[in-house]
Amino acid sequence: MTSEDVFPYDGFTVLRDRPACAAALRHPALKSSPGADSTSVLFLDGDDHQRIRGLLRSIIAACEPLPAHVRDTIERTVFALRGRTSIDLVADFARPVAAAVTGALLGVQLDSEFLDHLEATAGNLEIWFDGRVDKRAQTAGLRLALALNRATPAPGSGLAALREAGTLSADELLVTPVVLAHAAYENSMNFLGLAALEVVQGRAAGDLDEAAVRALAVDLAPARYVLRQADEDVELAGTSVTAGTRVAISLASAGLPFGMGRHACPGSVVAVAEAAVALRALAVVVGGTPTVTDIRWKPHPVFHGLAAATVRPS
Repeated sequence: MTSEDVFPYDGFTVLRDRPACAAALRHPALKSSPGADSTSVLFLDGDDHQRIRGLLRSIIAACEPLPAHVRDTIERTVFALRGRTSIDLVADFARPVAAAVTGALLGVQLDSEFLDHLEATAGNLEIWFDGRVDKRAQTAGLRLALALNRATPAPGSGLAALREAGTLSADELLVTPVVLAHAAYENSMNFLGLAALEVVQGRAAGDLDEAAVRALAVDLAPARYVLRQADEDVELAGTSVTAGTRVAISLASAGLPFGMGRHACPGSVVAVAEAAVALRALAVVVGGTPTVTDIRWKPHPVFHGLAAATVRPS
């Protein structure tokens, strides 16, 4: 069971069939920026994007396969829920697990205030929809940038590697850790919550190995859309898009939960491994016949996830 997948904004060409979506994700004329200047790797293309993405990929690769201490942290976090008569799949499971893994990747401890700010930065995508800056999201991003700039990361961690690389400008060094933190946390939290609901409602049975979890990601698609703007007239597997058109590419409909092409998710291997460990532990905690109530969904058009779901273990 998932919330309804409807793209709620006018002014976009919405692509849903896989060939058109794949063509759009690969086409160099479909740009990642809504027109605003940005040093975020999410809104960049070309050489700057490749440079920053390459650095992020090397940082994430250090967590492949998932290190033993990260697996242990995930299991401790989930098994701490044993004995509870009520578990919120977001507040008690998905949020702390995603926070633990994101903190391990960055090499810093993430407190609740930091996580609140991370979740608020999702509003920065609003610039695609009405051209306006979400002041709350912008302020949250600034607070995160300052907090990470002041933090003392663990040696060899992702944040330490960003600082030591010597390839980022001063502005990029403020923005990139926030982008890494948000991507690692928000997408994992949403996927963990969605997949956990499948587990407790009996729709995800079996060993919950990494292959099964990757298949769940295809079905659930925690990131529903990728947004692009055409720089020129293009033909996308039979769909004509004129220059200046904004395009919403449905990763959910196309069965591409981690995207494709130059902006494909660089952390998909870690995300799947993290979820496999967490979901197997959760299945032990909730038992064979748990009950689920108070299922609520996030309203965001791009980030698909639970807002809450209460589970009573059997």
